[in-house]
This record gives sequence, C-alpha cells and structure tokens, in this order.
Amino acid sequence: MTSDQDPKAALAAIKAAREGVAPPTTYPIGYDVLYGASCALLVAAQGLPAPWSMLMLVLALGGLVLMITSWRRRFKWWVSGYSPPRARWVAIVMGVLFIGLMGMSLYGRFQGPGWLFLLSGGIGFFAAILGGRIWMHVWRQELGGDVR
Repeated sequence: MTSDQDPKAALAAIKAAREGVAPPTTYPIGYDVLYGASCALLVAAQGLPAPWSMLMLVLALGGLVLMITSWRRRFKWWVSGYSPPRARWVAIVMGVLFIGLMGMSLYGRFQGPGWLFLLSGGIGFFAAILGGRIWMHVWRQELGGDVR
C-alpha cells in the first residue's frame, strides 16, 4: 500500500477483501446436517459395543473429511475452529460439551441404561448445529472488525 492512497479507498478495499473471504450468511443447511450427524456419531459411538463403535467412528470421521473437502472446494479455503481468538471460545465450549456427552454415552454402555447413547447422540446433533452457527456468527463479526 502506498502512502499517497486515499484513506477512504484503502478502507473500502480492506472491507471488500474481508467480505470476499467470508462465506455467505446463508450457507447450505446440508453442511449443518452433515456436521451435526458426524458429531452425533462421534458422541453416540462411545456407547456402542466393540465392532459397532469403531464403524461409527470411521463413518463420523469420514463425514467430517467430506464436509471439509466440500467446503474447501466451494469456498477455496478452510478455517480451523480454534484459530480466530473469540470464536475459539465457542469451539472450546463445544469441545467440553462433546466430551461430557461422550462420557454420558460411556456411562450408558457400562452402567446402563443401554439407550443413553441415543440421547447423548441426539443432544450432540443439535448442539453441533447450534454451536456451528454461533461459531460462524462470532467469526464473521471478528472478520468484519465488529468485535471490540
């Protein structure tokens, strides 16, 4: 950037660059559903017996890889959930919640009731969708410079 550039033009260029990086505010709902289903499988798999838990884990991780690959193909970039400073806290809270839900699934597997993995997986599904949307909102605010 040269020193003789108009400050208003420079700010407009920065704003345009930021908007060009951000995904549209209404990205496909299929992304949320795949993310929610993958997280639900990761959580619920802990409550399943040996061969099924591993199969569900592979499916969940495959779903996450598919999600990241399709996002990169569509938007040409990917942001780690832990990299933006304020959005990082949303990801940390989600991580703690999912660890608790996995513990709930494990408790159901070894202590009963046996259906507890279904409940924890269902909670994980909706928590992933809601948390993902909250994370995106906070990240977009950070990207736009709206956060003080």
